[in-house]
Amino acid sequence: MRAVKLLVILTVVAFVGGLLGWTQEEPIIIGGVAPLSAPGAAESGTEMKIAMEMAVEEINAAGGVLGKPLKLIVEDTRGLPEEGTAAMNRLADAGAVGVVGEFHSAVAKAEIEVANQRKLPFIISEAWADVLTAKQYPYVFRIAPANSLFYTKVADWIKAIGSRNVVAIVENTDWGLGVDAVLRAELIGKTNIHGEPISYTSIVAERTVTDFTPQLLRFKAMDPRPDLVMDIFTGTGEYLIVKQAAEIGLATTRETAIFPVGTSALYPEFWETVGEYGVFAITKTGYHPLLGVTPAIKEFTAKFEARTGKEPTFAAMEAYDSVYVLVKAIEMAGSTDPDAIVAALEEIKYDGVLGTIYFSTEREPDYMFHQWPGAKAVVIQYTEVNQKPSEALLLWPAILRP
Repeated sequence: MRAVKLLVILTVVAFVGGLLGWTQEEPIIIGGVAPLSAPGAAESGTEMKIAMEMAVEEINAAGGVLGKPLKLIVEDTRGLPEEGTAAMNRLADAGAVGVVGEFHSAVAKAEIEVANQRKLPFIISEAWADVLTAKQYPYVFRIAPANSLFYTKVADWIKAIGSRNVVAIVENTDWGLGVDAVLRAELIGKTNIHGEPISYTSIVAERTVTDFTPQLLRFKAMDPRPDLVMDIFTGTGEYLIVKQAAEIGLATTRETAIFPVGTSALYPEFWETVGEYGVFAITKTGYHPLLGVTPAIKEFTAKFEARTGKEPTFAAMEAYDSVYVLVKAIEMAGSTDPDAIVAALEEIKYDGVLGTIYFSTEREPDYMFHQWPGAKAVVIQYTEVNQKPSEALLLWPAILRP
């Protein structure tokens, strides 16, 4: 009897696949890379994976691509470059025709070498170091903003609020050092909105550090006292800097604000670690409802919240859009040939959750090659415990403040 039931199930599956023109032996494989476990930023990686899965499910429900179903294979890169290299090679060996994702710039820096060597189109979803597109590899594209694109705008905000004494604790990674470099270039020797000179001091620390008290006490002892602490870390380190700065009376206080820069500050885990110390913390995002709630954002957010019980961050939106952009390029190419996909990506205009996505082919500045220029830079501030980023106070761009 069980054999008969199994035969019926297999017959139904084969029939449905036949209606869609699919054969189970011929899926189009796409890969995903993301940190799903420690020491990587697993919160971000997990939501990116969920968003990728949502996109693939929707595409398959609509008939797949080129008459075939998609198969998604997501590899855990653990926030480690060597794991990223291994993951990309495994995906290439598995027959992936393209890859999307990644959160950590240091990992993506290793992954782009494999993509370039193995002619594997790679859309970077959420890694920001300039070097990733500055190498101008033909098979590498990016939806996430380059550090220079985004943090020049953050520097504009710092100038606009009249800040004079800015300090930073910087994660010793490609992303962290890249943010530090942009802020140095944009702040040192410059003046704020009042015409006052701005000072900028930074200290570099390893991602493994858990006690930042010595660095924070050094900042607290400065004369004049810092008016803004830039917490340029991701994951647990980012949370601990906020908590420890509050515990020693440095920030947030009347004299000193704190700005956790990493995407990790947008997750519920931020509040689980910092509690009330997170109130009045300032952070950044690539989306806020006051920028406009499009039907695409509304639909994606509703589906993501129904699936996870959590509000998606822009990292999830980037991963979701990355899958659709890759699949649209495959459709445009009419082929899974890597060079045909690259040519399609250079011509693509896709209306996604985050906006109309396209890729620049300009080579100056170098990081603009295959970079989406349309990512938004938004500065927000939490005003109560457990506040969602979408409910936080919008600080910048100033023209959209309520």
